[in-house]
Amino acid sequence: MENNEYVAAVDLGTTKVVMAVGRKAEKNKIEIVALKELNSNGVMKGDLKNIEQASQVLREVKNQLEKELGVVVREAYVGVSGQHIQCNRTQGYVTVQNMTDAGVTEVRRSDVERLIDDQRNASLPAGKTIISILPQSYILDGEDDISEPVGMEGRKLEAKFNVIIGEETAIERLRRCFQRVGLNLAGIVLQPLASAEAVLSDDEKELGVAVVDIGGGTTDICVYYDKVIRHLAVIPIGGNIINKDIRAYGILERYVEKLKTSFGEAVAERTPGDKYINIPSVNGQAPKEIAVRTLAGIIEARMYDIIDYVKIEIERCGFKGRLGAGIVLTGGGANLKNLDQLFKLHTGLEVRVAQPTTYVGGEAVELISAPKYSTLTGIVLDAVRKGNYTEIGELPSLAGQATGASSSAAADPYLAREPQAPEQSMGGSGYHNNSMGGHASSVPGGGYDEGRDVYDAPQVSQGGQSSLPDGEGVYDPYNEAGGYAEEGYDDDPNGGDYFEDEIQIRKPKMKERLRRWFGSILSEEVDDDDDRY
Repeated sequence: MENNEYVAAVDLGTTKVVMAVGRKAEKNKIEIVALKELNSNGVMKGDLKNIEQASQVLREVKNQLEKELGVVVREAYVGVSGQHIQCNRTQGYVTVQNMTDAGVTEVRRSDVERLIDDQRNASLPAGKTIISILPQSYILDGEDDISEPVGMEGRKLEAKFNVIIGEETAIERLRRCFQRVGLNLAGIVLQPLASAEAVLSDDEKELGVAVVDIGGGTTDICVYYDKVIRHLAVIPIGGNIINKDIRAYGILERYVEKLKTSFGEAVAERTPGDKYINIPSVNGQAPKEIAVRTLAGIIEARMYDIIDYVKIEIERCGFKGRLGAGIVLTGGGANLKNLDQLFKLHTGLEVRVAQPTTYVGGEAVELISAPKYSTLTGIVLDAVRKGNYTEIGELPSLAGQATGASSSAAADPYLAREPQAPEQSMGGSGYHNNSMGGHASSVPGGGYDEGRDVYDAPQVSQGGQSSLPDGEGVYDPYNEAGGYAEEGYDDDPNGGDYFEDEIQIRKPKMKERLRRWFGSILSEEVDDDDDRY
């Protein structure tokens, strides 16, 4: 492998900004060299809305990545999603004019390219631009369902297409965001396609499968059948809507994600009815309390909404009865306990939760195994397969230096050329993507405080720099200190079964159980409606 065979990719999502560098590995796989991640800002429902805020976060992620590798990243691929993405079905034809020595016309690659160019040149609604053109099937002299017409004899070549379009302003905001941090935009990648590329096998694509990527602000759907992309859709809700419902119970935002991921389940009836979660409150007040089953009910209700959207999109594409491989769940929202069972129950299809590790080799496999990295991994994978490498150069201040586990990667980056504006062909017959999954390193400035038994997590300032005032800390919802506690776990002498700065789950004592039981009986006498919470 040549020193310049690297790909840089960015996932600019609603909840996170991730940047990775990867390269080609053996046996048609990729290797993740490095990955950095920070909480997102300025992105709403998958669409970049505030360039200044988004560029600050991207700049910090880029700086951290470059510092670790000892390189300067000059260009990168980026995934695109959002409500502005549309999938339009079109059809066109050309007359084949290539005569063989035998006196018959034969379809050549140039004929197929003419068909695609005709779609690219077709009129579009004002403010729209073509992101990708996806051939569905070809028809030659009336014979349909042809997957590859090149080399066949015939005169009239027709084709059906899915043309993916988006808003010009949304694409332009991405370019401007990249420019502010010194990056050339190497290409635009459709996030649903990238996720599918990372988690699907060829057999699943042939049998028929729907990939459902549940992000923070949106849920992306990609349907394959007979190894062809049949449908794409972006649903305008994601996992963040669950967070908003949980916050409505008076729970501080910094505890919500921990509460959802560590204690939440997608099927309420499978949760214990006698367990409650204590969450720290403000100003020394008594902790907030929420029943485990209530939390599950919140999650289940919102996931019902997403499932309904998914069912509608599967019906719209016309392949409802042909998804032999069922549904594949991925994305950050796919980690919820029993979510696959909820989807199976309400769609009648087989469901599995996928991690983007199938085509990743090397020591970094475990580092990118989370479903939330599927898009990023898919971007890198496709770029490497197509040989679409990005420009990475030596960092002047760290030239020739290598640090830590990344020494092998830092030792061989090639000296960069002067940055050149990449060709932006939004209307290609496929999609360009480039990304590498790696591990998310801890942000400088954090640390564990044994005296307080909390994790002091650094905060990202408005300027994108990590900072933490002396003596101050913020509870990290991802701290592994939280978790299910056995009955009687560390009872506080003041009566509270919780640590001051921790989320805690407990069973109420017998006296409290009786009080709750009698209370529920009295409420049923007043109101016949059963409150499952």
